[in-house]
Amino acid sequence: MTRKRTPVSIALVAAAAALGVALWLAMRLCQGAARGAVGTLPEWAALAANAGIEEALRLGLALAIAYGARRLGLEPGVAGLGVLASCVLATLENAAYLARFPSFDSYWRLGYSLPIHAAAAALYALAAGARPSVGSSGAAGPGGAGRRAAAIAAAFAAAWAWHSAFNVVAALAPFPALPLVGTALNAIVLSALVVASAIRYGYWSVYAAR
Repeated sequence: MTRKRTPVSIALVAAAAALGVALWLAMRLCQGAARGAVGTLPEWAALAANAGIEEALRLGLALAIAYGARRLGLEPGVAGLGVLASCVLATLENAAYLARFPSFDSYWRLGYSLPIHAAAAALYALAAGARPSVGSSGAAGPGGAGRRAAAIAAAFAAAWAWHSAFNVVAALAPFPALPLVGTALNAIVLSALVVASAIRYGYWSVYAAR
C-alpha cells in the first residue's frame, strides 16, 4: 500500500519546523544564561560546554517527540521529525553566523555543520523511539526501560563528544582541508544513521509500500 500525505502528517512536519525555531531560541537563551560560568573555562572546554547545552536541548526534544508519538499512537518513526527540527536549527544558526560574518564560510559551514545536527537528532530518535511491534515481544518492563535509558545516555555521550570535537578543531586547530574532511565524515555518519533507521523501522520511505 502506498502511503499518502494527510493533513495530520503535514501538520506534524509544520510542528517539527516550528520546534526547530523554538530549539534555536532555547539554545541561544541557555547559552546566554550560562555565558558567565562558561566564560571562565579554557576555550576548548567552553566550546564543549556550549555543545553540551545544545545537545541536551536536542535530546530533550527527541524524548518529547518520542513520548508524544507513543501517547498519540503514531508510528515509532515519527521520532525522526526531530531530525527536521535540527535541520531548521542548523539553518538558523548558519544564518546568524552569516549575518555576523558575511563571508563565503557560510557555504561550507552548511556542509560541515548541518550533518552534525541532523546526525545527532537521528541518533537520539533511534535511541528514544519505540521499537516496532513484533508479536508479543517488546522492550516493556524494567529490563527494557533500563536498556533504553542506557541507549539514550550512550547516544547523548557520543553526540556530545562528536559535536565538541568538530567545534574545537574548527575553532582552535583549523586546516585547509577541514571543510572537505568534516563534510565527508559527517555525511558518512549521517548516511549510516539513515540506513540504521530504515533497517530498524522496516521501510526506506513513508511513501513506499511495506
